[in-house]
Amino acid sequence: MIYEIPEFGLDFDVKSHIATKRKPIFVICVILSIAIYHTRHQILGYHRKFHKQRAYLFIHVFTGLTEVFRYRLRELLSQGPIDILPDAFDVLSCFVWGWTSLELVKTLQRGDPQTTRPPYQTGACLRPVISLASYVFGIPCLHKVSICALDSFIWARVGIFFFSYSPYLRSPSPKTAYAIAIPLSAIIAIHESQVPGASLTFIIAMACVAGVNRWVTQKSRSMRDPHESSKVPVHIKRLVPMLINLGFVELEELRAVKKLNELEKPVQDEYI
Repeated sequence: MIYEIPEFGLDFDVKSHIATKRKPIFVICVILSIAIYHTRHQILGYHRKFHKQRAYLFIHVFTGLTEVFRYRLRELLSQGPIDILPDAFDVLSCFVWGWTSLELVKTLQRGDPQTTRPPYQTGACLRPVISLASYVFGIPCLHKVSICALDSFIWARVGIFFFSYSPYLRSPSPKTAYAIAIPLSAIIAIHESQVPGASLTFIIAMACVAGVNRWVTQKSRSMRDPHESSKVPVHIKRLVPMLINLGFVELEELRAVKKLNELEKPVQDEYI
């Protein structure tokens, strides 16, 4: 009996170590599989749609995959559970990812823009901030949340597949499946980080971003009305165009104030 205790402890440690290795391997394999499938079946469609923005799309995909793979490989190569912090390259990649996200989501028409655009906009704003905070203040859990948020790409595809082919919804349109899956996938991915309060913070931030979009839309319409424009304060007149340029406005108003080719082209809602 004396020798059974350390033997059991060793066996438990080995199993625990193997278990910690399985997740990054699984995540890397799933991301690669979905990314390859998505690239073959969807990127060409995006490529035709975005025209001048196609460079943003490929930079966006590349920086996101780079962040995920660097994090998961560090997990895989570690000797045990470790706290992973971003380096300067990770932070730079995250800021580039956020910038390209805002450029791409500015004209996003897929699904219901009122439910699909705010999650993307929220992630584009929050991820660079929390990545920088993790780097400056040495807080590993913030970096973990930032990376897990990227897994929403996986959960979105799973959600779209579920809502499209399961009996949960009766003959849903691809537009409906996408509109539901995008916000849910973001919340699930962030919850997966197991960082207390992260999901709730994201939900509140997402609601605030949607509110900003509506507020900017309202103020922009007032500014275009000759009778109402004089009542709008000067600082609002300066702030609203800046937010519109960043895409924080509803698409109907963006069409009214900007002549963007991407908003005039029909959207083929085929996501699977």
